[in-house]
Amino acid sequence: MRSHTIILADPGYGGPSLAYNISSTISDKVLWFSSENPKVAENIARSYGKKVRLDVINSRRINIANLNEINIQLSRYLETVSDVPAICLTLVSELILIHGLEKVYLFLSNLINKVEAKRGTVISLVIKGAQQRRDEILISRLFANVFTLHGEYENEVRKFILESDGPINDRFLFELQSEGYRIDLPPDIEKFIKGI
Repeated sequence: MRSHTIILADPGYGGPSLAYNISSTISDKVLWFSSENPKVAENIARSYGKKVRLDVINSRRINIANLNEINIQLSRYLETVSDVPAICLTLVSELILIHGLEKVYLFLSNLINKVEAKRGTVISLVIKGAQQRRDEILISRLFANVFTLHGEYENEVRKFILESDGPINDRFLFELQSEGYRIDLPPDIEKFIKGI
């Protein structure tokens, strides 16, 4: 089974794009709970050109103030796939702000258990600074893979560095190539998340 992944990223398209790329690299069945504007999520998915069964449930389609509604959507989805789905959650920071750390921690723990029963994987995004640092640390402890996405500008070009909490081939930092909304994974990271 592949390990669950959490990404800590600055606000902007970088974190959601990386979360989608990891999700669609792991599985050709992706359920994306998105807080991004639907057009941004569509642009991100289109930028990769992958043949993926993608279902996007954004915060305009569900009431994120009701965790039960999210659970119902997830359960319905899991009933329709035989195995190995990737569940992409880019609204964790919003859930923490609305529901508090304890409820979101329990929600994520239960979600991970449900997805594991289908031999699937959870990929989550937390926006750095949208919640207290202690909340980021506690939530990230649910995940085996913890990445921090650093974005910076160099000569007006956006550059991304991915930092891993654990070594991947004896490395912790990886420069990522990007074009438009797409952020490419280096081969070492791609093999790592696929469990190769």
